[in-house]
Amino acid sequence: MKRTLFFFFSLFLLALTGMHCAGQVPEVHARWIRLEMDSIRVEYALPNAEAVRPAVIVLGDRYGMQENLRATLKVLATLGYRAYALPLLSAPEQPFDQLPEVAIDTADVPRVTQVAVEIMNEKDCDGKVMLLAFDVGANIAIEVIARFPFYKGAVLFYPTGGAPVLRRLLDAQCPLLLNVAQFDPDCSLADVNSLRELCMEQGKKLHVYYYKEAKRFFFDPQHPDYHKGNTKTAWNQINKFFRFP
Repeated sequence: MKRTLFFFFSLFLLALTGMHCAGQVPEVHARWIRLEMDSIRVEYALPNAEAVRPAVIVLGDRYGMQENLRATLKVLATLGYRAYALPLLSAPEQPFDQLPEVAIDTADVPRVTQVAVEIMNEKDCDGKVMLLAFDVGANIAIEVIARFPFYKGAVLFYPTGGAPVLRRLLDAQCPLLLNVAQFDPDCSLADVNSLRELCMEQGKKLHVYYYKEAKRFFFDPQHPDYHKGNTKTAWNQINKFFRFP
């Protein structure tokens, strides 16, 4: 039953985003990647077309590895990307009927980057690795792109922590798109505008997209604050930002 629900949930997301594929919907698989100290189980979906393509690593929200992340991998693969998701130490799986507290585990930063290096060196990857990250995952992504220069882009949805966390984006070493929900006090428009001013002063570019009537977690169909229209818009922004030639 769970696999059947997962299948229809994935089809729903594909239909929602207006994406049509001539072949079969990409499947989600899993593999283990060796790290310096241990190993990590990574889930992934690959495009049906046999071609060298860029990769997108998905870092989920504080609810952990749930069905929505697997469906996101399928949509990315349908768009032509090699899509990967890995469990974060900062985000163990949690039920959606509560709001877990945020507890960032800094060990996630080197773990994500070790996985990225492994992926970018695979023969069917063109060497380009990008990040798509949500909530706590966005916080990890911010630290990752501030430390390491080889990421080619990052799309971030509602990082947590307000202005102090957002200011870390001044050290980002790749293009980025920050997605902001109207009703999100932890990543407010005021905080983002303050960051914009700092970016202008330092001659840095900051791409921001603002979602009206949206709350934090609006992108997650399993969450009570999910917003269908804004999710469709967000997918258009993701594809536009990541689009490869």
